[in-house]
Amino acid sequence: MENTFFEAPEYPVLDRFKNSAILFLKYSVALLATVFFIKLLEYTYIVIKGNIPNGFFLLALKSLFFDVVFVLKCLPVLYLPFLLFFFSLKVKKQIYVAAGIIFSIYILIYLLLLKYFFTALVPLGSDFYGYSYADIKQTVSAGLSIDVLSVIIFILPFVFLWFVLKLSAKIKTFNYRIAVGVFAVSMALLYFNVSSLPSQTGFKKDFDYNVAINKEAFFFENSYAYFFDNEPNVDIYAANYFEDGADGNNALRPQMKYVNSAYPFLREDNTLEVLGNFFNVDSTAAKPNVVFIQVEGLGRAFSGPNAYLGSFTPFLDQLKGRSLYFENFLAAQGRTFASLPSILGSLPFFDKGYNELGSRMPKAFTTLSLLKHNGYHSSFLMSTDVAFDNEGLFIRSQGVDQLISKANFSEFPAAHNSYWGYPDLDLMKKAIGFYAKLPNNRPFVSYIQTISMHTPYKVPEMDRYYDLMESQMNKLGFDEGQKAAHRSYKDQYATIMYSDEALKYFFQEFAKLPAYRNTIFIITGDHRLPEIPMSTKIDRYHVPLIIYSPMLKRSASIRSISSHLDVAPSLLKFLSTHYKVSTPELVTWVGTGLDTVRQFRNIHRYPLKQTVSDLIDYVSGEYFLNGQTLFSIGDNFDLQPMQDDNRRNQLLGEFNQYKSQNNQVTQTLKLLPDSIYKKFRP
Repeated sequence: MENTFFEAPEYPVLDRFKNSAILFLKYSVALLATVFFIKLLEYTYIVIKGNIPNGFFLLALKSLFFDVVFVLKCLPVLYLPFLLFFFSLKVKKQIYVAAGIIFSIYILIYLLLLKYFFTALVPLGSDFYGYSYADIKQTVSAGLSIDVLSVIIFILPFVFLWFVLKLSAKIKTFNYRIAVGVFAVSMALLYFNVSSLPSQTGFKKDFDYNVAINKEAFFFENSYAYFFDNEPNVDIYAANYFEDGADGNNALRPQMKYVNSAYPFLREDNTLEVLGNFFNVDSTAAKPNVVFIQVEGLGRAFSGPNAYLGSFTPFLDQLKGRSLYFENFLAAQGRTFASLPSILGSLPFFDKGYNELGSRMPKAFTTLSLLKHNGYHSSFLMSTDVAFDNEGLFIRSQGVDQLISKANFSEFPAAHNSYWGYPDLDLMKKAIGFYAKLPNNRPFVSYIQTISMHTPYKVPEMDRYYDLMESQMNKLGFDEGQKAAHRSYKDQYATIMYSDEALKYFFQEFAKLPAYRNTIFIITGDHRLPEIPMSTKIDRYHVPLIIYSPMLKRSASIRSISSHLDVAPSLLKFLSTHYKVSTPELVTWVGTGLDTVRQFRNIHRYPLKQTVSDLIDYVSGEYFLNGQTLFSIGDNFDLQPMQDDNRRNQLLGEFNQYKSQNNQVTQTLKLLPDSIYKKFRP
């Protein structure tokens, strides 16, 4: 007699598969319950710390939905090791332990990512893959802090998980059909790549979004994109390719005239000279000195006019009144790794940053190397370790005459030496002593990189700066609610005021040196520190630019948009035009020069690299693209989400052009022909 499949007797192996699926589904209830429990602890921690987002209740409900989505997507992956244990073990208690171990690993990863978020106030993504073990160890050591609340949050979820696992095994309502249905939903979510993260446009502030998302989902979705997403190529030399500004104003937009397809960034230098109108220029006088000051973490959110958190940099506020002050200025990167190549060389990002190439860094034109070629003494001063982010390799490749780093600070108290290095006031004292010894008959270019405005935000005489913070809040007219909110980040604000005072000391002392009257100072932040919650996706990049000099004949507050990538082109054009500094006709600048128009506008377009691994942000005209989400940009970088497919596609096309060039130069390392570089080598 012929049997159909349904008439055949059930096989023991099939029964075991069914039983394993049912039991796994029961245990998965414990996992989901633990995820909800962690969410409760996470929100409790946020409330206790005073970081309460707007619409907190609705935000919490929305986040729970996406937690469920992510857990469902994880079930097939977690089921595979569970199935292996299920068929290997004979005792039910052993299977219970195996499930507990599998889910505990899941929870451990979740909690570690949550701890990172509590420290940095931004979730960890694919930037994890861009750092060496030594860099990760130093960063974690600097930011590591343990308090009772953190310990409780780290221990309780494991206790909760193992307890609920015992209870969940007793659930009697689950059967094989329900298990198959759940797995079908899970596989569909995976197959159609349904996101476990909410849309960013549904949140008023970037911090609200960071609170709402599942930190583990963010990490793994970013990791997937890092390893598997491929960018389309764009041929910028094709006959049908043309440049068009996203704002439609081609007359204002500087054009990129590329000259050699083998060197994708090589182009004519058509930078306009815009700084001379602000200076008392004397072409017969000695070449001016140039001092860059890169202030760690200095953001416009808490510095300068219209700072939405209130300004906690009284000295810089005073200095900006005597300077060229760029209010709507962008860092090219969301972390320090690309700051030197961007500010000094307007260089492309390559894959994980120019510095990450190490000894393979191709020859490049930078302000340091070109001014060294023109007879300048060049130097770099930092109070940290030169090995971090390969900064030492980059600096030395520019032929600097002197490099001062953490190893050269032995005259300062050993107690001042933190995880990162010596504090900013020590650095400024070191710098003044160094400049005082430089010969007066030779111009110099120098770069100072500070560190204090970085985790863990601890500086000498901390209590004094707590008091200064309180005094500043009174001057700003804060009410008690505003004061309470700011006190949640008192270490950060106190450190900001410390760094501002260190800059005040530097300028007071430098003014006593003969070189002062002939020096141009360029001050900016490498990025906005993230440990005070950010309001928008572009807030991370919003930093001030201050160009100050006794040579200025007038000051100006400039609201047009420019970025780090514009500094080198404009400074070198100014020096070549008025002081006979020799510069190349062909360059690899990504930026096109500073815009000094006072009213708000943007004639530029920029890629912005959020982290070592994430290149998802792009600015063009008065529009900002974050991933696939389009925003309009207002004065002071107010962002409004917008639906405009034509505009979004325009920005995507421009962004893909840059990515195509960047991918090519990453693979070939052909940035600048040797024949051109040799003419201007330092």
